[in-house]
Amino acid sequence: MNKQVKVKLKTTIQQPNEQPEIYELWVTGTYIEKGESAYLKYEEVQDDKHIKTTVKMGETEALILRSGGINMRLPFVKETEQTGSYESEYGVLMVKTMTRKIMFEKNKQDGHFVVQYDLNVSGQSVGEYTLEFHYMEESQ
Repeated sequence: MNKQVKVKLKTTIQQPNEQPEIYELWVTGTYIEKGESAYLKYEEVQDDKHIKTTVKMGETEALILRSGGINMRLPFVKETEQTGSYESEYGVLMVKTMTRKIMFEKNKQDGHFVVQYDLNVSGQSVGEYTLEFHYMEESQ
C-alpha cells in the first residue's frame, strides 16, 4: 500500500550544558507498507543539494537512509548500540547510535514515529537527538 502524505519532521539536538537546537521540516512524501514494515520516503533540498530520505519505522527497530546530497545510514535498535555511516567530503565516517526511546503509532489516516538517541561520530559524542515524524494522508 502506497499513499501520498504530508510529513512534519521535528529534530531536537541537545548538547551538554546548552539550549536545545530545534529544526522543523515540512515535506510531501510517500507512506508505504510492505508486510510488517512501514516506510516514509521523501525528498528535501538543503544548500542546493537534493537528499532522498527513507525511514523504516518499527516499534523496536528503525533505519534512516539518506542519499544524494548526503549519504547516511543510521540504524536504531531500542537500548542497543548500532553502527552506521555518514559520507562527507572527507570520506566515510563511522557513527554509533545508542537508542534510548523508540515509538511508532499508526492510524488509518496518519501516524507518529519518535526515536531518541545518543550520536557518536568517530568516537566523539555529538549530542542527544530526538526525531519526531508526524505524517498524515493528503486529502484527495
